[in-house]
Amino acid sequence: MPFAIDQEAIDSPSMKVMDIGKPPMKSIPYEKFPKAVYLHPKDKAKEHKAKIVNNDKELEAAMKSGYKLKPHVPVFPEEPELDSGEYETGK
Repeated sequence: MPFAIDQEAIDSPSMKVMDIGKPPMKSIPYEKFPKAVYLHPKDKAKEHKAKIVNNDKELEAAMKSGYKLKPHVPVFPEEPELDSGEYETGK
């Protein structure tokens, strides 16, 4: 479960001394929505397009139009290694 700094505890008058390395924390409850869905590109070197859905109906419609739950990580072609004595020139 994720955590966030508890600003109310920091602002309370009872808080006199605080260790800045360990501030008061509170749990963030899980919420199903809003959720990001991703449209993967045909060219694998490009970025995906993201869309925010706010309920099950929007999620179902986005999934039918080709969106996915996992983001696309672009794959860039590898640069050739330089041989001994070669160097790149700025043309």
